[in-house]
Amino acid sequence: MYTKEESKEVKIQFWDGFKRYSKEKGRKMTSWVLRGTQIKEVQLKFDLNENGAFVIIQIDSKLDSKRHSVYEQFEKYKPVIMGTCGADLKWEKDYFIEGFKDVGMIYYHLGGASIYNKDEWKSYFEFMFSKMTILEEAFLDVKDVVLQAV
Repeated sequence: MYTKEESKEVKIQFWDGFKRYSKEKGRKMTSWVLRGTQIKEVQLKFDLNENGAFVIIQIDSKLDSKRHSVYEQFEKYKPVIMGTCGADLKWEKDYFIEGFKDVGMIYYHLGGASIYNKDEWKSYFEFMFSKMTILEEAFLDVKDVVLQAV
């Protein structure tokens, strides 16, 4: 079991390692779209938590109706997004982030991943890098039409 301080250090090491991996692959962390989507309710995110590794388009709003409306705009272009991303992309209009709130999520998931399994970090880096590259491309393909609709 890790102490709070040890856990924090492991997380810092992991994300620093991912930054180095991305840079070696030709992408600085600042070059990913992430929060710069130009759609207030939408972020592209990386996450590694007790439920596994995730690469996400997250749709979030204080108003459920707004969140659903933005999510539905992405759903209209699901064939385009799936054509780029493949069948393993998951869609959830109401995904509950434990202890937090509901969000809309379009995401890739790698189950069984743990930040504490340092021997597997490289495979997690590969998963997150490759999936974000694809997800970001799909997002950019539909961003302008979604932005106009919301």
